[in-house]
Amino acid sequence: MRIFTIVSTAFLLAAAIPCQDNDKKQQGNQQSKPTNDPRAELKERMKLRHADLDRLRDGEKVGETWAGLVEVVKDSYAQEKVDPADKKSLTIAELLAAENKDRKALFELLATEQKLTSEAVGKQNGIRTLEKAADNHWLKLEDGRWVHKKSIKPVKK
Repeated sequence: MRIFTIVSTAFLLAAAIPCQDNDKKQQGNQQSKPTNDPRAELKERMKLRHADLDRLRDGEKVGETWAGLVEVVKDSYAQEKVDPADKKSLTIAELLAAENKDRKALFELLATEQKLTSEAVGKQNGIRTLEKAADNHWLKLEDGRWVHKKSIKPVKK
């Protein structure tokens, strides 16, 4: 598959995108402590959304794309609440928009540091996500198809 060709290339480029931790729960653009480090601010906001994103991935409502972004697997999920028990909760679409905005900004910062394009950094993130995904997680391939990780067969060289 084409994705495994990209994996080889990505390992050669090896840009380090910080890991996200799920210590805190976050809804959308909740403000964190302001700093003068845009990268730290992005990482903090992403960290705060991580638990919700994990729950939505595990619930098979959202998936990761080959470009390193997150999307709803079905359009009908977009208007559901992230926390159905909380009427003030953001919709899944709002949470994903905030996450993707921060990911794109982080990709831009890393691209400048690595002398790459932000698209290349995004693809590297997509590859890393593929490797770490659980078998039931949805992944959107470059051709636009959604597949479960368990359905991807490795290519032997």
